[in-house]
Amino acid sequence: MSLAAGQSEALAPMIVQEIFFLHERGRKLAWFIFIECMAQGIFFVVSTYMTSAWGWRWWYGFFTIFNAIILALSLVFVTETLFDRPEDASTGAVELEFNKQGDLETGGEIHKIIRVTTAHGVVLEPERFGPRTWRHDLRIFSVKPRWGEFLECYKHIGQGFCVPSMFWLLLMNGSFLGLYIFEASTFAGVLLSPPYSFSFNSLGYVQAGQVLSCLIFLPVLGYGSDWVVRTMSRRNGGNFKPEYRLLPLWIPAVVCVVCAIIYGQSAARPSQWHWSAPVVAYNASFFAFLGANVVGITYAVESFPLRAAPLLVVLCAGRGFISFGLAYATLPSIQAIGYDGATLVEGIIAGVLALMTVPVYLFGPRIRAFGQKRFAMGSSKEAEEQ
Repeated sequence: MSLAAGQSEALAPMIVQEIFFLHERGRKLAWFIFIECMAQGIFFVVSTYMTSAWGWRWWYGFFTIFNAIILALSLVFVTETLFDRPEDASTGAVELEFNKQGDLETGGEIHKIIRVTTAHGVVLEPERFGPRTWRHDLRIFSVKPRWGEFLECYKHIGQGFCVPSMFWLLLMNGSFLGLYIFEASTFAGVLLSPPYSFSFNSLGYVQAGQVLSCLIFLPVLGYGSDWVVRTMSRRNGGNFKPEYRLLPLWIPAVVCVVCAIIYGQSAARPSQWHWSAPVVAYNASFFAFLGANVVGITYAVESFPLRAAPLLVVLCAGRGFISFGLAYATLPSIQAIGYDGATLVEGIIAGVLALMTVPVYLFGPRIRAFGQKRFAMGSSKEAEEQ
């Protein structure tokens, strides 16, 4: 099940990276996360009633059928986004060669830089590629598979761990996710017990708070991230730097640390706190993780666009291992130092890693140059704003 869920974490951002310009990716990726988490919040509410009415076995049965329907629909309506592109296409500027007659020709005498922007729209060019048909869209492979790259991908994944900025993103995302998983693993016990004494069905509505988190997340860290990128690029003479994606990170960082303290205190001393304290802190921690997630993904793919696939695996799979380790220690840590002590430790870890944003922002260009020189990770997106 982890493999099934994890594929969307890496695959969907790759699709976003392949079909949208860099100044659009923050909000487009936020829309993906928004839709995913909105559906998740709704299913959380429905699941409590499904389990009560049908039993836990039919809960699995329902989602098996639902996922099968989604798979069938995706085979029909989701088209391949991977195409062979020149390396310079990653910055939106492509060098083309023309002959004296003005026709495209490899090795032509005339060289032109064609800068593609959103104003160009989608040009299908049926005279070159043939008409677009359902048969074409239903093809399993739109490009010739290069099976030899299978093992090379693992090599690139290993290299991703060796780039300091990517390793930092991995640790930071893992710490934010670990705190959220800690709270997700314990909030039911906290709320079902006195003095809160929630009913089982009410827990679904607690999870529905994630819908509100998404409604805040989309404009603030989706559209807001792209606005920051455009603004900073204009101030930099129209030149984009991937480090601009790190600037909005202070919002989820502050939320994460504050909510870690509130959740721990309210869980340890429920008689002194209103029930809204653990509920709000839990859902706000989810917001913090979403923020760290979108910042990490956009910064990674825009730092090394030619290595987007392995870097997304590094982030999405690696943080899963880290968060699992932190979550595995949930019960022992609660028994040893209590809810307040455990969340304080995790909050400090997340806060320290978030503070490392400052040196990463300052030394990010040098780190990217190191990755390009040492591991041939391709050109970074020092591109002009589209």
